[in-house]
Amino acid sequence: MTLRRATTLVPIVLFLVAGGAFAEGTDAPPVNRALGPAETQQQASDFMSKMRDTKSRVVKLSDEAKKKKDVLKLNCVNDKLVQVNGHLAVADQTNTALNTAMSRGDDGARQHEFTRLTILYQKVLVLGTEAENCIGEDVSYVGATKVDVDVDPSVPDDDPTQPQIPLPDPVRPAEATPFA
Repeated sequence: MTLRRATTLVPIVLFLVAGGAFAEGTDAPPVNRALGPAETQQQASDFMSKMRDTKSRVVKLSDEAKKKKDVLKLNCVNDKLVQVNGHLAVADQTNTALNTAMSRGDDGARQHEFTRLTILYQKVLVLGTEAENCIGEDVSYVGATKVDVDVDPSVPDDDPTQPQIPLPDPVRPAEATPFA
């Protein structure tokens, strides 16, 4: 990938990562609406399921990079995988704490743990998108480039780099003096 292409892809990738995080993060309930215990439990299980799906997708991307023997892509994807695993470990603990808070009937702790789980969910989704971006060109390749050129009819047909004046014969050098 050339430097020019890389510099044009960076803003696009950042836009897609941010847009993907916000688009996929819309599964979360609105912040100003408090969920009941049943809704909270359902949403938490959905978050955990989607985070595990994201982890399996990142593992597949890692295997794909291993098959291609692309060390740069593999390192990038594995970095995201390590972070996803860390967030999943915290999410499991948070989910356990959420269930404990729900069994005690502690609404404050339930909301706190659910907020933590929502943040972890959003982080895992962003890491999943970043892992897909590590693979890079394969995802965004749409085909060979086709160039159509339209030439203005007022442009002359002659080549300005080829002068029309007669040039000296390149084989015979010019005379040094007229007295030979």
